[in-house]
Amino acid sequence: MPIDRLLYRALGTGVLLVALGVYGATMAPTASFWDCGEFIATAHGLQIPHPPGAPFYLLLGRIFSMWVPDSQVALAVNLISVLASAFTVLLLYLTIVRLIFLYRGQDRAFYLERSAESSLTPAEAIAIFGGSATGALVFAFSDSFWFNAVEAEVYAPSMLFTALVVYLALVWHTRAEEWHHERWLLLISYLFGLAIGVHLLNLLTLFFVTLIYYFRLFESDRPLDSWPDWKRLTGVGVLSVGLFVLIYPGIVQWLPALADDLGLVPFVVLLIGGVTAWLYWTQRRQRYAGNLVALATTLILIGYSSYALIVIRSQADPPIDENDPETAEAFVSYLKREQYGYTPLLVGRSYDNRTGWFVEEKLFPRRWSEEPSHVQVYRQYASDWDFFWRYQVGHMYLRYLLWNFVGRDSDIQDAPWTTGFTRTGNEDNPGHNTYFALPLLLGLIGMAYHVLRDRRRALAVLVLFFMTGLAIVLYLNQPPLQPRERDYSYVGSFFAFSIWAGIGAKGLLELLIAQLRLSWHERRAAWAAALGLGVLLLIPLRMLWVNWDDHDRSGNYVPPDYAYNLLNSCEKNAILFTNGDNDTFPLWYLQEVEGVRRDVRVVNLSLLNTTWYILQLKHQASRQSPPIRISLSDEEIRALAPREWQPQTIRVPLDPQAARRIGLVRQGELLPPALEWRYAGRRLDQNRAYVIVSDLLVLDIVRQNLNERPIYFATTVSRDNQAGLQNFFQLEGLAYRVVPFQTNEPLGRVIPELLEARLASFRYRNLNNPRVYYDENTRRLIDNYRNFFIALAGAYRKAGKPDRALATLDRVQELVPFSVIPSDGVSYLLMAQEYAQAGARERALGLAREAERVILAGIERRTEDPDRSVQMLLFLQRLYLEMEGYEEASQLSQRLARLTGDPNYAQSPEQMRELARTLLRRDTVGNDTLN
Repeated sequence: MPIDRLLYRALGTGVLLVALGVYGATMAPTASFWDCGEFIATAHGLQIPHPPGAPFYLLLGRIFSMWVPDSQVALAVNLISVLASAFTVLLLYLTIVRLIFLYRGQDRAFYLERSAESSLTPAEAIAIFGGSATGALVFAFSDSFWFNAVEAEVYAPSMLFTALVVYLALVWHTRAEEWHHERWLLLISYLFGLAIGVHLLNLLTLFFVTLIYYFRLFESDRPLDSWPDWKRLTGVGVLSVGLFVLIYPGIVQWLPALADDLGLVPFVVLLIGGVTAWLYWTQRRQRYAGNLVALATTLILIGYSSYALIVIRSQADPPIDENDPETAEAFVSYLKREQYGYTPLLVGRSYDNRTGWFVEEKLFPRRWSEEPSHVQVYRQYASDWDFFWRYQVGHMYLRYLLWNFVGRDSDIQDAPWTTGFTRTGNEDNPGHNTYFALPLLLGLIGMAYHVLRDRRRALAVLVLFFMTGLAIVLYLNQPPLQPRERDYSYVGSFFAFSIWAGIGAKGLLELLIAQLRLSWHERRAAWAAALGLGVLLLIPLRMLWVNWDDHDRSGNYVPPDYAYNLLNSCEKNAILFTNGDNDTFPLWYLQEVEGVRRDVRVVNLSLLNTTWYILQLKHQASRQSPPIRISLSDEEIRALAPREWQPQTIRVPLDPQAARRIGLVRQGELLPPALEWRYAGRRLDQNRAYVIVSDLLVLDIVRQNLNERPIYFATTVSRDNQAGLQNFFQLEGLAYRVVPFQTNEPLGRVIPELLEARLASFRYRNLNNPRVYYDENTRRLIDNYRNFFIALAGAYRKAGKPDRALATLDRVQELVPFSVIPSDGVSYLLMAQEYAQAGARERALGLAREAERVILAGIERRTEDPDRSVQMLLFLQRLYLEMEGYEEASQLSQRLARLTGDPNYAQSPEQMRELARTLLRRDTVGNDTLN
């Protein structure tokens, strides 16, 4: 085998195996947060995920998971992403090689002629294949792509479809003169149809394919370094848009809507008859272009037919049946994602700085959301254009691009990019990954080099880069305050940029070879090229090295363990209100896949604002959980909407016999005649309040079910969603139970023996393992465990059992050490306070000093609100005084004076001692400043 082909295959195999090894070693062993738990559960049971669905992905997930025990189902579905991502990296390598051969004019010679002699010198082979491998590995170890590669999400297989379409378009380019070359284009069409059943992002490659087709058939005779015919190119762009609209929304949304209008049987007959007639007529009349489009459309329809799964399975009423798309009308609504509301694109309402409110029918509306928190952010921007460039483009796209090719400052939400050349204060954060902008430089060199050598294919890659990046920014029109980072949406754009990184690496090696050939023998030039390649490979090696720790999920069991603990915080047959994705989807996974606590009915408060979900709760059982009693008729449910609310007293009469049966009252407790509280609603302004649909349903469910089933709120549910019941909560682990006994404790009533039994039954896998990485979201979630142990310790202390209190505090530090799960300072302070009040002064002082270090570090890094940090430091100062740490309190007062610029804070140790005598009593340290 010629040396060039041997190297081509060896490096391709190496790239695949390296990616496969890295992703396999860092893959999540179970369900992750966000949509992963939902996708695993719906794939394993062929149920209905959130709109617009991913039926082909569900089928893949079912195939992968049906052979393994329930405990390994999540691992099996995660493996789809590992395999898809590894093969994406291989396809990127093959794509870069093909683009290089295209501008060298050697594509047909290398791929079709199969000469026994090597067509490349060793140095050239090293430059081409080594440079391509460098670009592929840069992408393989990039932040966003690696993140998607190790969890059960649709983005990894969607990226595989994107890479496959791009590669096959270049294969067709090489084989365009062969007989029946159209089969490659038809295969691409079929892949478009299948990819719709995974994610719509793949359709954006249509513009790349169209350009490749046009340049090959209509401009192949023009010099590579000349610009294309811009007039004809504009027409190609219009045609591309037309083809895109034919598929989306044409086939994807308009065809199902037509089925809703005509009825299913007439629609199927009309569709099959129309497609058949189209194929027959174009074939008989020898209409080449028309027949090709007809065949392509047919194959797209065949691929798209995976969506039949959604309607068929929804009619079986599975436990997870989002949007209930079992009718044509509901299916169309599901595809259009109507549940998430309307987002304007070209014309619509938008915020106006002059009036302070929204203007109708404004062009290019970027500030369209009327959420009060969004409006506050809009006021910080001068205009819609200002918001578009600074937030939507700068913050929500360019920042992500630079994360992946320059460096990321930390894993904190909204973290900026960083080069690594200057200190930011976040060097100790596991998400502080810096590449010194070398991948970006490589990509920019490759872009320029590609334009110089082959302007047409460079333009096609540029269009791919734009359509999978800035075009998505334009389409999504995202409002501010996103609940999570959205970099996963733009991985296709990073894929395109990595093509240029590979071409840039090849260009640098080619430049090196050209210089050495003037004075060196060819063999020495090959060794020099190999050495140069080794230097270039240090760039992806650097990315692998710094990204490994915060992309390694191999020991992370938090999502299913948190779900297990939340479900087991509830009594039998409970109703559990949850807040959003991360306290709902892992629960669905455990219930549907591993069969844990199927008697608990999980009620997601976000979905409780939708009619279909309320009707499902009312009429459908979920495994071992019966329907929830709701007093509203179906017609009343369909008519629900947000409304103004007058503060009123809610009264739920209690049945003593039923209350004892479901454990609402404990032995020896006197049951009041009713649960009675005043609900003020959500504040609209100083004089008005309102409620949303979920508020009305929570009130109704509590009224109808309090005497029949235990009712819980997850501790993650915000106060606005608790229907004013906070003073009637009883902490039973990770959930508050609604009880008819009023309390003013911040975490609700605590029954020590009950709470201790729940906490003792929980799973805490690897929370004390320093080798396991936990991201910001997980750290915040797990930090809450400490609050529950602190509440238990306080209850024991108040009951006159300080030894039990100290043992509880020691236990939580063993299970969830600060060295593994750090805190922002609040947990340090509350635990130090509890240690001090339980009589362990030295342990309290140690934690207080650590709290001071953490709070001051947060101020230095500018990751904490300054006012809140000052409140925490003032609380800490009072804590020092309570523990007679006057020297520490004095030193802290000096720091407060410097921090705030107020010299009145500064006090000497003697002044602190006097302050302690006059302002503090030994056993009272308020924690009101930690709200």
